[in-house]
This record gives sequence, C-alpha cells and structure tokens, in this order.
Amino acid sequence: MRKVFCFILWIFTLSSMAQIPSLQKVGTSTCLMVDGKPFVMYCGELHNSTASSMSYMHENRIWEKLEDMHLNSVIATASWELVEPQEGKFDFTLVDGVIAEAKKHGMKVAFIWFGAFKNPMMTYAPSWVKSNPKKYPHAIDEQGQEMEHISVYGSEILKADTKAYKAFLQHLKETDQDHTVVLIQLQNEPGLRGTKRDFSTDANKAWKTQVPKAITDYLKANKGSLQPDMEQIWAKYGNKTTGNWEDIFGKSEVNNQAENPIPNFTEHIFTAYGYANYLEQMAKAGKEVYPLPVFINASVFGMNTRGRSLGNGCSIPEFFDIYKAAAPSIDILTPNSYMQQLDWIGKNFSWKGNPILIPESTIIGARGLYIIGEYDAIAFSPFGIDYEDNELTPTLEKQHRLLGESYNQMQQMGKLITDNLGSDKMRGIYLYTGHETDTVEMGDYVLTFSPRKGFDIGALMAPAGGGFAAEGEQKQIEQGGAVIVQTSADEFYVVGYGFNADIKLKDGVKSRFCGYDSIWEGRFENGEFIPGRLLNGDERNVFATYDKVNALKVKMYHY
Repeated sequence: MRKVFCFILWIFTLSSMAQIPSLQKVGTSTCLMVDGKPFVMYCGELHNSTASSMSYMHENRIWEKLEDMHLNSVIATASWELVEPQEGKFDFTLVDGVIAEAKKHGMKVAFIWFGAFKNPMMTYAPSWVKSNPKKYPHAIDEQGQEMEHISVYGSEILKADTKAYKAFLQHLKETDQDHTVVLIQLQNEPGLRGTKRDFSTDANKAWKTQVPKAITDYLKANKGSLQPDMEQIWAKYGNKTTGNWEDIFGKSEVNNQAENPIPNFTEHIFTAYGYANYLEQMAKAGKEVYPLPVFINASVFGMNTRGRSLGNGCSIPEFFDIYKAAAPSIDILTPNSYMQQLDWIGKNFSWKGNPILIPESTIIGARGLYIIGEYDAIAFSPFGIDYEDNELTPTLEKQHRLLGESYNQMQQMGKLITDNLGSDKMRGIYLYTGHETDTVEMGDYVLTFSPRKGFDIGALMAPAGGGFAAEGEQKQIEQGGAVIVQTSADEFYVVGYGFNADIKLKDGVKSRFCGYDSIWEGRFENGEFIPGRLLNGDERNVFATYDKVNALKVKMYHY
C-alpha cells in the first residue's frame, strides 16, 4: 500500500511540475506558457512600497483599480528585509497575501526579489546585513570611500542573499499549487553607481586576475557576431583569450565605436561580469529549487546615451555578451524604459532572440499595443500602475483609461493574439514625436500609419488635441499605436488609437486597381468582432481618434 501511495504522489508531483510556467519557442518568438497555453501579460508594476502593506492595498482599493484597468497580471515586490527580518527566520505573510488577492481578482503575479540590489543600492537588504559591513563588505569608490552598495565580491552576501531567495522559491513551490506566480525578476537594475568600478580589496584582486574562461570561450565562439562595442574593443587588443581585464580589453578604454563613446569601457565590462556572475549563481540555485522563468532588468536612458544606465555594468545591450556568457540561467534581459523610442528598445533588446518583456514603462496604452503586436512581448507593464485617488489628474486618468481599453480589447481578441504569436500575420505600429510615420508589410499589402487628423482645423493646431503644433513651432504629437492582425489575404483587424492608415498593394503585385471593400468599426467580445458603424462617405477611412481605443475590420479588394 505504501508503494502505491508513493507512486501516486510521484505522479502528482510530476504532473504539478509539468505545469510550472515556462518559456517555449512558438514560431519565431519565445512565449510564456501558463497551464500549457501561451499567456500574454497585460500587466502593471506596483510602486515599490505598495505590497509592503496589505492594509494599504485594501484601504486604497488597489486590486479593484487594477481589475478596472483590465490587468490580467501584476508585478509586485518580495523584499528581503520583510521576508527575513531576523537572520534565518522567514516570514512570507505578505507574499501569501499578494498571491491570495491576485487569485481572487483573476490575475497572475511576477515577483521582484528585492534582495541586495535596488538600482543598485542595498536599501532592501535586512538590517542585520546593512549593519555588518565586516561580514558583508560595501563597494569602495575610486577615492576609497564606502558606498551604499554591497560588494559583489563578498562571498557572504551571495550566500545570504541566495539562501533567502531559495527559501522564497521553496515557499512558492509548496504553497502556490495553482501557479499564480509565473515569473521572477531577480534584483532590480543591478549595477554599480557613482564609480567606474569597485575598488574594494577583493574587487582589486579580481581586477588583476585572468579573465574567466566563460568569457573568453564565449568571445571565441561568437567572434563576428558580438555586440559592436565588444567586437571593436576585443579586436583592438588582438582578440586575446588570455590575460587580465586590461590585457584583453585595454587600460580604462574609451570605446569610440559610435558618436557617443563609452568611457572606462574595460571597467564596465569587469563590473558587468561581477554582477552577471552573482546573478547567475543565485538564478541557478533558485531553479534547482523551483524553475520559474527568471529575468533581470536595466534602466535605459536613451539612444544617445550609450553605455549609461543607473549602474555601471547594467544589463544594457552594450554588455549583453557578458551576461549571455556569464549568466545562462537568466532567461530574459529586459529594459526599464520611459523614453519615447520604444521601437529602438524593441530592436536592440531582441538581439539574438532575446525575448521582449517590458517590466517598466510610462502608462501609455499605445506602447502596449505596439510592443505586443510587433515583438510578441511576453509582458507590457507600466510602472506605478497603482495610485491614490488624489493623484489622478485628468491627463493621468485618460492614460489609465486608454491603457485599460487597450488591455481589454487585446484580451477580448483572444486567440487572434495568442494564435499569431511568432507569426508575420500580427504586427504593431507606434507613432510619436520624431516618428510620425510607421509602415508595415503584410501579405500583398503595405500599411502606412500616420497621426490621426480630423476635419477640425482648430484641433489640428493644438498639440493637446493630438494634432500638430502651429506652423513654426516644434511639432508634438500624442503617442498612438495599434496591433494589426491579418486574417485572410485581403482582410485585417486594426485595434488601437491615434492614427490614420493608408493600405495599398506592394510594388510588384500585379493589379489594375485596389481599394477598400468595407471598413467596419466595432469592438471585440470573447474572441468575436461585434460590428458597429460601417464607415463610408466622409468617414471612409481606417482611423481611430486619440480619445478611445477603436477596433476596425478592414476588407480590401483589387483586380
């Protein structure tokens, strides 16, 4: 009887483990699989302190507000100082509270493990860590001053951080049987701020030692396809595979690969390896306990500030090679970006198939429509999605509403989204100041999008109305965007706001004439398109205003 019971328990365990959220290749993209199906996270990240108090969340109706905005998931914090307030004594009350409320409101959760590094300070480390610099040494700047950063070269901090992280994952494994938690963000924007590298005793020793074999083997295996900065610096010093950091990458090298050189590039590479190695050891140990997908994030300050983030050595594209070489257990490298150029972010962070996941962004629905449509993003998650009632200005209220409408319509589209992940049948467009035209090719057609214009000349002259500024002033437009799905050779669904679209045949497609057969305005409900107006006459146009998310069913004809 005992053998039968153990066999049943073994089968149950295997079945439970098989349903653990995972990443899987679907077509040309990598998707998050939840309960065996692709799951797109229409998400938002809470403010850092929100999940530290269940009573605060209840008093401010946080969960109800998230539900009203049609979120299907939320990013919340699990902070080390609250999980392990006394060394060796763990308290998961807040973690359990977040999971219970998420389940109640039909949402999934991605937890941020706020451990030793918070962009990149140590403010979330427990008091018993912060107050014991002898056991848990701080990083030292170039002037010899202690910093409010834990040094990644201290072995005891890695042990303590990893022990707490493993206990957290063990708790999730034992208690989260429904797999409400689908992703883990490991630390937050880890890097070194305010100095070009750590000058502590252990860091100085590491600086003078051989570059690890994991790095040199990776460089050899990927020669010719490295990030441009890495390729150039390594070649400049002879593509060496033995030596210390300065032997292989130069002494305080300034990279001149582009118009905006990165100062102290060698120190950045060294620092990136230090953090990547630390994170790899944590991620690997955690996955041995409970193999949820893991991502890390980096702040990104813009196209013209290359190599600059909140921390030296952050996992920005310039240092992707280091993270790929040293941290294979990290599944996704993600950007925190509030810059308008989300198209640039998508292009650069999708390097070599790195999945796109946006854990922080401004609260603008057009960005979510675009990044999910164009890059099959695993998640789009504006930061500070929660708010107190007195903080909601008319402008912010509008952005929350448009985000909610965008999320609602994409979820109501159902399998039109999930069935087209990794397919060229789904695309996204994004319009912003400096990028007033976006063009995609789908099948035999070219779809060209521009900012929405109407017949109201006054509105066209008013930037706040979504049109253009007066002549002679800098043109400013509201951000607009859409997700487009092609359902047959001549039929498209276009869902979004703030655009006019022009659809024509591609060059080379033989035809005497091409035009719109029909343009239906409507909405999606439970995977079905519910038609509203048939747009014709003066309204015979593929358009959506800046005031609400529109769903359009467009059928073309040509002969």
